[in-house]
Amino acid sequence: MKALDNFNRVAKYMNVSRNMKDSIPIGFLSGLVGTIAMDLSNIIFKKSGVSEKTYAQYAGSVLMRPFRLIFKENLIFGEILHLITGSIMGIPLFAVLKKTGKDNYLFKGAVYGTFTWELLYSFGLRYGVFRTKAYSARTHMTTLIDNLVYGVSSAATMVFLTDKAVFPNASKKQIRAKQETEMSQSSIDPSDELLDDYENEVRFH
Repeated sequence: MKALDNFNRVAKYMNVSRNMKDSIPIGFLSGLVGTIAMDLSNIIFKKSGVSEKTYAQYAGSVLMRPFRLIFKENLIFGEILHLITGSIMGIPLFAVLKKTGKDNYLFKGAVYGTFTWELLYSFGLRYGVFRTKAYSARTHMTTLIDNLVYGVSSAATMVFLTDKAVFPNASKKQIRAKQETEMSQSSIDPSDELLDDYENEVRFH
């Protein structure tokens, strides 16, 4: 609860309300929050010796050779690239939640995090997009966990920031579908039913 209160204060300070409806800002801001959470997870793994690289090194190696990332300004540039990429990747996730609803949003976020891990990390290493390489299985596993953190954090932030009207509840959908069914049934012409009964009686006789 304290974390949500602190986030709410930060949102108010940044003039970000909890009733946003615009898809692009919601997706971008939520992706940014998810990327920051992802970086915190990565830093913990890196300092504990479980992970080999940081995401600043991965992102920076797309444009620069790994030996240039020993310089602080290049590493900062790599981190900026990583934050921008993560923020942009939040936009498709919000489109998914907006289409499917916020039910089970944490699960959907985790699935999306797995997708980003496969798309960006696995293919990035496999096809040489990243010049910085990782070799240990522990590093691969921690990056998967990091991406799960990204997806869950981004999805939770989206639900937190977005106006409730954007995500209609499943119960409302069911009520609406039931009303449409009843309306379609009530729109049947009674004369058609009488005609069917008359034809059945004629066939019986």
